[in-house]
Amino acid sequence: MTENTILAIGLLDFNKGQLQGLPKNPRFFRDYRYEAMKKSIEESPEMLELRELIVYPYPEGRYIVVCGNLRLRACKELGYKELPCKILNPETDVKKLREYATKDNVSFGENDVDVMINEWDKSELQDWGVEFSPEKKTDEFKERFDSITDETAIYPLVPKYDEKHELFIIQSGNEVDSNWLRERLGMQRMRSYKTGKVSKSNVIDVKDVRVALEGERK
Repeated sequence: MTENTILAIGLLDFNKGQLQGLPKNPRFFRDYRYEAMKKSIEESPEMLELRELIVYPYPEGRYIVVCGNLRLRACKELGYKELPCKILNPETDVKKLREYATKDNVSFGENDVDVMINEWDKSELQDWGVEFSPEKKTDEFKERFDSITDETAIYPLVPKYDEKHELFIIQSGNEVDSNWLRERLGMQRMRSYKTGKVSKSNVIDVKDVRVALEGERK
């Protein structure tokens, strides 16, 4: 059983591992989040009554804070003299104390960011300590480049080759020019670099181009 009461803040001790079997509180906030929590307490002090500190009675009339160590720290800095507390039964097993302390620090579930942005006031949420991931800056050039396809490109896209190869592209707008080029370079019956099959080809090695052009000059 627990007992709800108001305790003088001078009777409350941070959990520093002084109770055997209950390690010190591992929870901490970075400065900006801690300041946001203090601001939240200043603006809505009634929340302290809705979510009391959970404390465990210790010798000499003192109490160890099992849940709410950071709230205790913030309230001390804000000048509070007393705080609402739930006092645990002294017979509470230390394993249960560890469970309470851990579960108090765990955040279950996730926020639906789309709902928060579209249906809530984002500035209010930020004032209340809700964090949003920084907005990604868009790279307009990269977006336009990535959206180009073979169908929309002014010139055909060039596949990426390794360091030993370089690709050249000759563009033809009609079948007459295409057939002329194949005939000129001997590509009407050429072995495929992929399958080895001999047929009309659109791909030629630069060495074969040199042979064809140098043969014409002789």
